[in-house]
Amino acid sequence: MNQDNLTQFVNLFTLTNTAASQRIAERLALALRDPAAYQQTYAEELAERGIETALPAQELRDVALIDALLGEELLWEADWQDPLADLAYGINETLAQQGRTERLPELGLGSRVATGPEALDALQEALEPLGLALVLLPLDSDSHALSVVAEAQVAELRRLAEELGFGLKVY
Repeated sequence: MNQDNLTQFVNLFTLTNTAASQRIAERLALALRDPAAYQQTYAEELAERGIETALPAQELRDVALIDALLGEELLWEADWQDPLADLAYGINETLAQQGRTERLPELGLGSRVATGPEALDALQEALEPLGLALVLLPLDSDSHALSVVAEAQVAELRRLAEELGFGLKVY
């Protein structure tokens, strides 16, 4: 694991919050370096997710990333059936925590209630004019773990995620 690449990866989510970057990077470094120690250190938190047995390395890395970002309020975890307006609210909370000035407008689809993939597509369409991209982190449940990065940094995010072994989808 390259510590510089891990720091660069984390900074794409934390922007200028160096304290949050350091906490997240330390937590993820443990998950990457010693999965068993990570599971022991964060056993209570994992148990809250219903995880009480050892996870495969890939799944553990992904859960560690989700929980680290969630702990810093840099990720919005939503049910797949949440309406678009609720997802937009959560993304706006994430943008505020990142220190960004951009905000999504109120999103409505007339009489239709968008949920699931349709809502995620609509979120990305609303983020594009702001120069932002929606990031979906894998979560083995009926929830969406969502964050945001600058559109200009998507290629770097994908490269670093692949190099470090984190799964994610950028819309």
